[in-house]
This record gives sequence, C-alpha cells and structure tokens, in this order.
Amino acid sequence: MKITVMGIDYNHLLSGKALAEMGNDVTYISNDYKRINNIKRGYYNADEAMVIKSMNIQNNLAFSADIKESLSGTNMCFISEGISEDSEEQMEHILDTAKLVGENMSQHMFIIDRSESSMSRVEQIKETIQNALQERETNLTFEVIANPNFLRA
Repeated sequence: MKITVMGIDYNHLLSGKALAEMGNDVTYISNDYKRINNIKRGYYNADEAMVIKSMNIQNNLAFSADIKESLSGTNMCFISEGISEDSEEQMEHILDTAKLVGENMSQHMFIIDRSESSMSRVEQIKETIQNALQERETNLTFEVIANPNFLRA
C-alpha cells in the first residue's frame, strides 16, 4: 500500500517507520525543502537520526517536498497538528494540510487525522477537502478517519 505522512516531526517519523516495517511504501512530505534535502543526504537532527538510522526499510521509505507527486497513487494519507501548543494554530495547520491534500490528491484516498482531539475536527477536514476538490472541478472521493492514537509514539 502507498502511504503518505504529512510531516516529519518525531511522531510522524515513528508512525511512518512502523507502517514501512509492515511492508507499506511510505513517503514523508514536508514543505521544508532544505530539511528534506538534508535528510536525503544523510544529515539529520537528533530526533530524525534516532528514528531514521534505526530503519532497515530504506527501499520503501522516501522523503519529499513535492506534494503533488507524493500524493499521486497514494491510498492513505496521515495528517496531524504538528508541534504547536496553541489549539487554534493546530486547527489552522490541520485545515491547511487538508486543503493541500484536496488540491493534490489523484484518486480515492483515506485521510487519517492523528491529531489529539480529532473527533471534533473530522467534519471540518471533510469540508475543507471537499471545497478544494470542488475548486478543481473533480469528483474524487475520500474518507476521513479520526484515529488520534494510531501508531502514536
């Protein structure tokens, strides 16, 4: 299965690692081109090094800053709130990420919301993705699943 993880913080890395070790093809996406390029060259921060160096699954693990290419053919996409402590900022991040998914997805997809209080966010995420799809004038389908504890580090 092709899985995309939106983000590369410590919890994202651990979740993706577990999914890759199960045999899935996992791509981490970040809009931080410099960080992605550093990871690809083997330059990691402490958290990244702890997780990435313990992985024995390099063939089915990728890092990218190209969201359109990374979401192409993806079956499942994981999103979460990032590292902010401000709940409004977290919600803004989730919805920005959901909009990017809607703007770039290419087939039916399951979107898994891993955020801490995701039950109250599912409808907002659905609406955001649906609006992005309508702007593209496409009738792609998707499902949003709230699962804040799935593979939580």
